[in-house]
This record gives sequence, structure tokens and C-alpha cells, in this order.
Amino acid sequence: MKIGAVSDLARIRSVEVVPDKAAGKEDFHEARELLKDYANVMTCPENPMGSPGIDPVASLIDITGDTDILPVPHISPRDKNAVHIMSQVLTGLKFGIRNFFVIGGDRISEKFNSREVRELDVLGTIRTIVNSTSMMKGFGESVTVGTAFNPYRPNEAEFLLKKKDAGSRFFISQILAGSEGVDFAGFRASGLNIIPGFMPLKRKSSLEFLARLGVPKDSKGMRRLSEAEDIRGESIRLILETYDEIKSYVRGIHIMSMGDYATAREILERV
Repeated sequence: MKIGAVSDLARIRSVEVVPDKAAGKEDFHEARELLKDYANVMTCPENPMGSPGIDPVASLIDITGDTDILPVPHISPRDKNAVHIMSQVLTGLKFGIRNFFVIGGDRISEKFNSREVRELDVLGTIRTIVNSTSMMKGFGESVTVGTAFNPYRPNEAEFLLKKKDAGSRFFISQILAGSEGVDFAGFRASGLNIIPGFMPLKRKSSLEFLARLGVPKDSKGMRRLSEAEDIRGESIRLILETYDEIKSYVRGIHIMSMGDYATAREILERV
């Protein structure tokens, strides 16, 4: 497993892997084989959509273990207290993981009749990981923490600067559908390491999901996708065009592939 800081990479080429909730690790093998020569970062969500999932630390230890890809597991305070969070980080350190991605986490699905913990908020989680220096003795290197941001939220730059002050060193956006309305030049001028996030679409029903994330329905990108006969092809073209427009302001690209690693590879081959 490669050890290093995401923020030190000259150009970040990141893919989110979502482990299957089934026996066997064929999906791990597929992700590794398809992406090992194209991605230099892999992230893995923690209990996405508020449902039980496969542990991101364990998943990335396995997937990236014999590659040069930097593993970046998600860490969320939604389901854990500070001790549990620190134990996750310690486990990662034990196996060579030095980068973590802090995210608030989706609301827990009502069907599980479970309660959130949130002893810490996102800023507190970042600080807890960054400042746990005594726990890290013997591992030889400090950790690097990143976090998410909503490019469509008003005054988002203020939130990003607070996260930077807490210790976040890179920022991956929620899903973009074009660059319209997002001040990438301003983020860069503020000294923020921004990584735009994209999700290749397979069906038009996914447009409602993007709208729930805050992507304006009347934006040029959303109109293009809603009018497309081949939404997969149009989605890939939009991602490539958007990245080309903003690449001078950002540190790389992040693909939320939803398990479609062949499409993620296709995009990375072309950026």
C-alpha cells in the first residue's frame, strides 16, 4: 500500500468505490484491476444512504493493498462517538492508511429504527483526527484529512475556510452537473484544494437525486441531461467538458462511479 498525502499529489485522479453487500470480493478485484493504472486515489463511503454498509477502512485495505493507489476511507460522526472514530483512524494507521475523508453522513433510513450519535460534528471530527498526535506515535507520519462541500450552497466559501482552519487539506465537491454558478476561481484564490465530484448517469431518474442534492433543475447541465437521448454518453461528455473548463482552478477529479468502474476508467483515460 502506498503511503503519502492526497494534498501532495500533483494531479488527483480519484474514484469512489462502493462495496457490494454480498459474499465474496469479486467487486474488489474488479475495481482494483480496472482502476489500478488510472486512479491514484480511492475513497469508500461509510454506511451510504443511512443503511448498513461494508466498512470503508477494511475495504480499502484490501482493494488498494498491492497498488500505488492512496486509500481514503470516509469517516462520519453520525453513528459513532469520539472513541470509535479514533479507533477507526488507529486501524487505518496500523495498515498504512494516512488519509481520511470526513463527512457528515446521510440521514439514517427510517426502516432501521436507529438513532444518530453525532457526539462530534464535522469540524470536531476533523480536529479530533488531526490533533490525535499521541495516538499516532510509532507510525512515522501525520495524517491528512479532507472533507466534502456543497458547491450550490450560499456562502459555501465561509464553511470551507472553517473546515480548512480545523485541519482539512482537500475538499471534494458533491455531484456537479456543469460548472454554472460555482465559483471555482474564487475557491482557488482562497487557497483551497478543490476536487470536483462527478457521477456518470445511466438513467434519467437519477436527475431527481441530483436535484435533491441542490443541483439547480434549470441549469444548462441539467437541461442537457434531461433532453439527452443517450444519457450515459451525454453525462460523460458533460463531465469531460466541465472538467476541461475548470481544471486550471482545481487539483484533480473525483468520480462517484456507483460501482460502474469501467465508466470511471473511461473518464480517467480521457482527462
